[in-house]
Amino acid sequence: MAPPFPENNITSIADGQAEPFVGTWSLVLPAGRPDEADTVYATCDRPVRIEAADERHIFYIGPDGAGDEAATELVSRDGRTWWEPIAGGPHYFAIWTAPDRFHLYDTDVATPLEWAQPLVYTRCR
Repeated sequence: MAPPFPENNITSIADGQAEPFVGTWSLVLPAGRPDEADTVYATCDRPVRIEAADERHIFYIGPDGAGDEAATELVSRDGRTWWEPIAGGPHYFAIWTAPDRFHLYDTDVATPLEWAQPLVYTRCR
């Protein structure tokens, strides 16, 4: 099993702010076991786009343009940024692991395996 991912931010990025999330991102779900491959959801050739609606709200646009109306409020809580969809749906929280990389977790993450399988976003250049 891979080393554990951090459970707290390790960068000085301010929580609850849209600006750090704005840009294009690759998206990978790490494999749950060594004999499995990672699942790639977006690449820099077909990235996820995150746009700011204002300083505390984002629009999330998937690699195929899906989610154009996926407005999300960003809330600073517990030393993390919580993603709270305006129209309902799953809630997540983000943990920054580097200035150009964050992990996104479902809010009910609890087990070591769940901590080991975040959605990993890496900024495209």
